[in-house]
Amino acid sequence: MTVKRKKKGGFSGGRTVTVAFSLCLLAVVTMIGMYAVGQSDQKQKELEQQVAEAEEEAEARRQAEAEAKNREAEEKAEEERQEAASGSASRDKEGEALADAENTGSGQDTAGTAAADGAELESEFAQTDPDPAGTGETVILDDTQEASSSGAVSEEPQLSFSAETDHLLWPVAGNVIMDYSMDKTVYFTTLDQYKYNPAVIIQGTLDENVMSAAAGRVTKIETLEEAGMTVTMDIGDGYEIIYGQLKELPVQEGDYLKAGETVGYISEPTRFYTKEGCNLYFQVTKDGEPIDPMDLLQ
Repeated sequence: MTVKRKKKGGFSGGRTVTVAFSLCLLAVVTMIGMYAVGQSDQKQKELEQQVAEAEEEAEARRQAEAEAKNREAEEKAEEERQEAASGSASRDKEGEALADAENTGSGQDTAGTAAADGAELESEFAQTDPDPAGTGETVILDDTQEASSSGAVSEEPQLSFSAETDHLLWPVAGNVIMDYSMDKTVYFTTLDQYKYNPAVIIQGTLDENVMSAAAGRVTKIETLEEAGMTVTMDIGDGYEIIYGQLKELPVQEGDYLKAGETVGYISEPTRFYTKEGCNLYFQVTKDGEPIDPMDLLQ
C-alpha cells in the first residue's frame, strides 16, 4: 500500500509540471501576440498620422495657390480700374480742351461779329457823312471810293502759260492709246471708223486719281456724249485744258487749282471707248483751237 501511494504522487507531480510549462508557454505566446498587435496598432497609427499630415500639406498648398490667384485677380482688377480712371481723366481733359476751344472760338466769333457790325455801321455813316467840309451839303461816297478807302479789293490769282517756257504735267501715269490727229483721220476701234481726234486718249484704271496738269481755274463742268463728265480749266494766255471721262469731282466752277491737285477720278468709259477701256480724254486748246498736248507734256 505504501508503494502504491508513492507511485501515484509521482505521476501527479509530472502532470503538474506539464501543466505549468504549458501555462508558461501560453503566457509567452500571449505576450508575444499582444506585443505584435501593439506594434501593428502603432504602425497603423503612424501611417494614419503621415496620411493626415500629407493631406494637411496638400490642403495648405491649395489654399496658398487660391490666395495667390485671388491676389493676382485683385491686382489685375486694380490695374484695370486705374487704367479706366486714367482714360476717363484723359477724356475729361480732352473734353475740357474742346470746350475751351469752342468757348474761345465762340468768343472770337462774337468779337468778329461785333467787329463786322461796327464796320457796317461805320460804312453806313461814311456813305452819308454830313457836311465834312462845313458847306451844308451831304457827301455820299461811291463804291470805288469806299473800296479804295477800306483796301478790301480781292485779287484773283494771275494765270500765265507759255508754250516756249512752260510745260504740262502728265495727269495720269498711263500710256497713250490714241494720238492727237487733226491733219488726218485715225481709227477708232469701238466706233469701227476713222475720224479726227482733237485730244490724246491716255490709258487709265477705274477710280484712278487725275491731277491738274497746270495751275488754273475751273471754268466749265459739263457732261458730253463722247467724253462723259468733263472739266475745262483756264491756265492763262488763251490756253485751256479739257479733262474727260471723269467722275466724283472734288471741284466746282470757279475753283483755282495748283499743278498736281486732284481734278477728279477716272470713270467707266463712254460708249465711244468701250473697247479701249478706262481712259482719260485729255485735250489742250489755244484761243479755242485744239493743239497737240504731246508738244507741251513734260
